[in-house]
Amino acid sequence: MKKIIFLVVFAVFTLFLFYSFALSPAFSKKKITRQGGSKTISSGSKLIIKPKLRSDRRALIVNFSNLGAISSFSYSLEYNSNGIPQGVSGTVTPQGEESIQREILFGTCSHNVCRYHTGISEMRFIVTSTLKSKGIKVRKIFKIKV
Repeated sequence: MKKIIFLVVFAVFTLFLFYSFALSPAFSKKKITRQGGSKTISSGSKLIIKPKLRSDRRALIVNFSNLGAISSFSYSLEYNSNGIPQGVSGTVTPQGEESIQREILFGTCSHNVCRYHTGISEMRFIVTSTLKSKGIKVRKIFKIKV
């Protein structure tokens, strides 16, 4: 009888942990900050972001599209290189183009000589865009495995 009670309690506890972590906002990849009252955002009015690693895995290539729906966006790439925090950031204000591409190197370049970072871990790419419709801000976070 004690074994059955133990198994039932264990199963309920396991399900509770599973659902609490699965539904936790910490695991959410997209966060929307709304100003003022409630607003609806259609999927066609958002910035489309497609990040991918370059074939040599020394840069992140990001395609941004649907720029006509936003007034501006900023991005930041954060990572550790051999335990030392590194990062790159930028801001883009579209000037009529519908899409752009950025290549973000994991390192630094000077006089056509690039020094790439090694031992890269804990990489996050964060994009915050401001929609033309009433200035709503949309934030997307990508965790990138190198």
